[in-house]
Amino acid sequence: MMKRTIATIAALVAAVGLVSCSSDHFDKIPQKTGFFQHLQKNPYKEAPVDAFWSSDRISDNEWDQRVTGEDARGVRMRVAPVTLDYLTNRPTDAKEMADIQGLKQYFDQVLMKKLQKLSDDPKNNFHLEQKPGPGVFTMETAILAVKTPVVAKNAAMKVVGAVSGVAGTVADLAFGKDEDKGYICIAARFKDSSGRVVCESAKYMTGQSSILGYDTKDFRKYAHQRASIEDWVDLVAKSCTSKSNEKISMPWFKLNPF
Repeated sequence: MMKRTIATIAALVAAVGLVSCSSDHFDKIPQKTGFFQHLQKNPYKEAPVDAFWSSDRISDNEWDQRVTGEDARGVRMRVAPVTLDYLTNRPTDAKEMADIQGLKQYFDQVLMKKLQKLSDDPKNNFHLEQKPGPGVFTMETAILAVKTPVVAKNAAMKVVGAVSGVAGTVADLAFGKDEDKGYICIAARFKDSSGRVVCESAKYMTGQSSILGYDTKDFRKYAHQRASIEDWVDLVAKSCTSKSNEKISMPWFKLNPF
């Protein structure tokens, strides 16, 4: 049954589309990873995720009562480590894979730090749990695909040219092919205390480290994807304390060319 059930925990959990609020990358999400039980295109235009599915195991009203504190349990969540087990474009080069492992570790650190801060704030009805238990959701997150940007040997000169006013170069860098800007696909699923999946979502994000499409971090393998991860984590934190019908805004771009 498709509905807007716990939109704040799933429909927005991967809402990091900085270029568009529409879901238009469903076809770029790896389909046969084994991570999804119900991979469906997101039907809600106001929720900028590419894939979204939810069950009827929890109602919007129940979620809202947890967020507001009317239900004294609040939002109780255990977070499993980010996994690379479903990575579809796993590199054969050991050093490159080590770089992705480093990105995964950064993802874990940023996510746990943000949610712990949220949990420590007494005004929130959000509780970060270390172990599963009655009334505790479990969030599982996977990086399904990640790719570095295509940076030519003279990329630095191109950026300098763009800053000095070469409009064509700006267009090439900022509005070029998605694959050339690099991308990351993040998926999340939520399980209730019985272990049943109640929500799934996924978002495909192209490189968005600056308005120009590149910045100095892009000249290191996967560091440019940290910006996407940080935005994803910020919106997860917002969603964990938001009611089901609340709209969460996001930036269109970052004015940070360097």
